[in-house]
Amino acid sequence: MENVIEKQTDGLVNVVENGLDLAVINPRNGPQFSPNLHRFLKRRGSTWAKICRVFRDADHVLWIGSLDDGWLHGARLMGVLCNGSREQMWAHLPGSLCGLQEVPQFWKDYMRIGRCAIDPEHKMYFIGDDTRWSAHGDERSCLWCGHAHHTKMEES
Repeated sequence: MENVIEKQTDGLVNVVENGLDLAVINPRNGPQFSPNLHRFLKRRGSTWAKICRVFRDADHVLWIGSLDDGWLHGARLMGVLCNGSREQMWAHLPGSLCGLQEVPQFWKDYMRIGRCAIDPEHKMYFIGDDTRWSAHGDERSCLWCGHAHHTKMEES
Protein backbone atom coordinates (compact mmCIF):
# COMPACT_ATOMS: atom_id res chain seq x y z
CA MET A 1 0.00 0.00 0.00
CA GLU A 2 1.39 3.39 -0.96
CA ASN A 3 1.52 6.44 1.34
CA VAL A 4 1.28 4.60 4.62
CA ILE A 5 3.58 5.13 7.53
CA GLU A 6 4.48 2.24 9.80
CA LYS A 7 5.24 3.08 13.41
CA GLN A 8 6.53 0.76 16.07
CA THR A 9 4.45 1.07 19.25
CA ASP A 10 5.91 -0.30 22.51
CA GLY A 11 8.08 -2.60 20.42
CA LEU A 12 5.13 -4.95 19.85
CA VAL A 13 2.74 -3.73 17.17
CA ASN A 14 3.17 -1.97 13.86
CA VAL A 15 0.48 0.67 13.44
CA VAL A 16 0.02 1.54 9.78
CA GLU A 17 -1.00 5.14 9.33
CA ASN A 18 -3.06 6.28 6.35
CA GLY A 19 -1.21 9.54 5.59
CA LEU A 20 -4.24 11.71 6.45
CA ASP A 21 -3.46 15.19 7.76
CA LEU A 22 -6.50 16.69 9.52
CA ALA A 23 -5.11 20.20 9.11
CA VAL A 24 -5.11 19.80 5.32
CA ILE A 25 -8.79 18.79 5.16
CA ASN A 26 -10.01 21.53 7.48
CA PRO A 27 -13.03 23.13 5.75
CA ARG A 28 -11.42 26.53 6.35
CA ASN A 29 -9.00 25.50 3.58
CA GLY A 30 -11.78 25.40 1.01
CA PRO A 31 -15.36 24.41 0.31
CA GLN A 32 -14.26 21.11 -1.26
CA PHE A 33 -13.66 19.70 2.24
CA SER A 34 -16.64 18.39 4.20
CA PRO A 35 -17.20 20.11 7.56
CA ASN A 36 -19.08 17.02 8.78
CA LEU A 37 -16.31 14.59 7.85
CA HIS A 38 -13.74 16.84 9.51
CA ARG A 39 -15.82 17.05 12.73
CA PHE A 40 -16.39 13.27 12.72
CA LEU A 41 -12.66 12.58 12.43
CA LYS A 42 -11.69 15.18 15.04
CA ARG A 43 -14.25 13.84 17.51
CA ARG A 44 -12.76 10.36 17.27
CA GLY A 45 -9.28 11.71 17.85
CA SER A 46 -6.15 12.16 15.80
CA THR A 47 -4.91 8.64 16.51
CA TRP A 48 -8.05 7.05 15.03
CA ALA A 49 -8.06 9.54 12.15
CA LYS A 50 -4.50 8.47 11.27
CA ILE A 51 -5.41 4.79 10.97
CA CYS A 52 -8.97 4.78 9.60
CA ARG A 53 -9.57 3.74 6.01
CA VAL A 54 -12.35 4.02 3.46
CA PHE A 55 -13.85 0.81 2.08
CA ARG A 56 -16.38 -0.03 -0.64
CA ASP A 57 -18.76 -2.97 -0.31
CA ALA A 58 -20.29 -5.09 -3.10
CA ASP A 59 -23.21 -2.63 -3.36
CA HIS A 60 -20.73 0.25 -3.90
CA VAL A 61 -21.52 1.76 -0.48
CA LEU A 62 -18.56 3.58 1.04
CA TRP A 63 -17.61 2.91 4.67
CA ILE A 64 -15.12 4.65 6.96
CA GLY A 65 -13.44 2.76 9.75
CA SER A 66 -10.82 0.21 10.65
CA LEU A 67 -10.61 -3.54 10.30
CA ASP A 68 -9.76 -5.72 13.28
CA ASP A 69 -9.74 -9.49 12.82
CA GLY A 70 -12.30 -9.19 9.99
CA TRP A 71 -14.60 -6.86 11.95
CA LEU A 72 -15.20 -3.41 10.47
CA HIS A 73 -15.47 -0.82 13.22
CA GLY A 74 -16.97 2.07 11.34
CA ALA A 75 -19.86 3.89 9.74
CA ARG A 76 -21.30 4.60 6.30
CA LEU A 77 -19.38 7.48 4.79
CA MET A 78 -22.61 9.07 3.49
CA GLY A 79 -23.99 9.00 7.05
CA VAL A 80 -20.87 10.82 8.21
CA LEU A 81 -21.24 13.40 5.44
CA CYS A 82 -24.87 14.02 6.45
CA ASN A 83 -24.66 13.74 10.25
CA GLY A 84 -21.09 14.62 11.08
CA SER A 85 -19.96 13.76 14.59
CA ARG A 86 -23.48 12.53 15.45
CA GLU A 87 -23.08 9.54 13.12
CA GLN A 88 -22.77 6.30 15.06
CA MET A 89 -20.01 3.77 14.53
CA TRP A 90 -20.75 0.05 14.75
CA ALA A 91 -18.81 -3.18 14.81
CA HIS A 92 -19.84 -5.10 11.69
CA LEU A 93 -19.46 -8.89 11.76
CA PRO A 94 -16.89 -10.42 9.41
CA GLY A 95 -18.67 -11.16 6.14
CA SER A 96 -21.72 -9.01 6.91
CA LEU A 97 -20.54 -6.38 4.42
CA CYS A 98 -20.11 -8.42 1.25
CA GLY A 99 -17.07 -7.77 -0.90
CA LEU A 100 -15.56 -5.13 1.39
CA GLN A 101 -12.43 -3.70 -0.24
CA GLU A 102 -10.28 -0.77 0.76
CA VAL A 103 -10.42 2.20 -1.62
CA PRO A 104 -6.75 2.69 -2.44
CA GLN A 105 -5.36 6.21 -2.19
CA PHE A 106 -8.66 7.59 -0.84
CA TRP A 107 -7.10 9.95 1.71
CA LYS A 108 -4.41 11.12 -0.69
CA ASP A 109 -7.12 11.97 -3.24
CA TYR A 110 -9.39 13.56 -0.63
CA MET A 111 -6.58 15.81 0.61
CA ARG A 112 -5.99 16.91 -3.00
CA ILE A 113 -9.55 17.33 -4.39
CA GLY A 114 -11.89 17.05 -1.41
CA ARG A 115 -15.39 15.66 -1.92
CA CYS A 116 -14.71 14.98 -5.61
CA ALA A 117 -12.80 11.93 -4.32
CA ILE A 118 -16.14 10.64 -3.01
CA ASP A 119 -18.07 11.56 -6.16
CA PRO A 120 -15.66 11.42 -9.13
CA GLU A 121 -18.60 11.25 -11.56
CA HIS A 122 -19.94 14.54 -10.15
CA LYS A 123 -23.48 13.22 -9.81
CA MET A 124 -24.08 13.92 -6.11
CA TYR A 125 -25.21 17.13 -4.51
CA PHE A 126 -23.17 18.40 -1.58
CA ILE A 127 -23.78 21.27 0.78
CA GLY A 128 -21.71 24.04 -0.75
CA ASP A 129 -22.29 22.95 -4.34
CA ASP A 130 -23.00 26.58 -5.18
CA THR A 131 -19.23 27.11 -5.00
CA ARG A 132 -18.39 23.91 -6.87
CA TRP A 133 -19.10 24.97 -10.43
CA SER A 134 -17.93 27.66 -12.80
CA ALA A 135 -20.30 28.26 -15.71
CA HIS A 136 -19.15 29.39 -19.16
CA GLY A 137 -22.05 29.52 -21.60
CA ASP A 138 -23.50 26.01 -21.86
CA GLU A 139 -20.58 24.37 -20.06
CA ARG A 140 -19.61 24.17 -16.44
CA SER A 141 -16.37 23.11 -14.78
CA CYS A 142 -15.69 21.80 -11.29
CA LEU A 143 -13.68 24.30 -9.27
CA TRP A 144 -12.92 21.74 -6.57
CA CYS A 145 -10.98 19.27 -8.72
CA GLY A 146 -10.70 20.99 -12.11
CA HIS A 147 -11.44 17.76 -13.98
CA ALA A 148 -15.18 17.61 -14.52
CA HIS A 149 -16.72 19.43 -17.45
CA HIS A 150 -20.42 19.18 -18.20
CA THR A 151 -22.41 20.55 -21.10
CA LYS A 152 -26.02 21.56 -20.54
CA MET A 153 -28.43 19.41 -22.49
CA GLU A 154 -31.11 21.12 -24.53
CA GLU A 155 -34.60 20.31 -23.30
CA SER A 156 -37.11 18.98 -25.82
